[in-house]
Amino acid sequence: MWRYFTRNKTRRYVDILPDLVYNYNHSFQRSIQRTPAEVNPSNVLPVWQTLYGPKVPPKAKKPKFEVGDLVRISKAKKTFEKGYLPNWTTELFTVSKIIPDRYPYVYKIQDYNKEELEGTFYEKELQKVVKKDDVYEVQEYLDYKKKRVGKKLIPHVKVRWKGYPPSFDS
Repeated sequence: MWRYFTRNKTRRYVDILPDLVYNYNHSFQRSIQRTPAEVNPSNVLPVWQTLYGPKVPPKAKKPKFEVGDLVRISKAKKTFEKGYLPNWTTELFTVSKIIPDRYPYVYKIQDYNKEELEGTFYEKELQKVVKKDDVYEVQEYLDYKKKRVGKKLIPHVKVRWKGYPPSFDS
């Protein structure tokens, strides 16, 4: 093309464009081991394999979490957030669904009230809880009453649990 421009002292390529395309399509290409004009629907697969190699499907990894696993959610920390504060939520969640048609796998989770959280979570955003403790930390005492049962007074305390929303008050 540049040779033509120099010899004819012009930059007008439209006049020779059909010749340029013909020459390109009939020139041997190392990447596909033939000329582009030789490629047709009957030999597309061998040309593709020459260009990209044989396709080997990647081995799918097993999901890290299973339905029913207890997990915590990662807390998003800002630039000047204290490093000694926890990186994971106190509240525990249950994996309710694994979405297998996406890789890396994504998970739907639900709280103890069986309410599903909006959105999906990647494996790196979840932390599996190995042992479920039945001990929960109290954030604040909301109400204190004594109820009479027979001759005894039994205290009834309403509390807000640390790390859980008000819907979990008991």
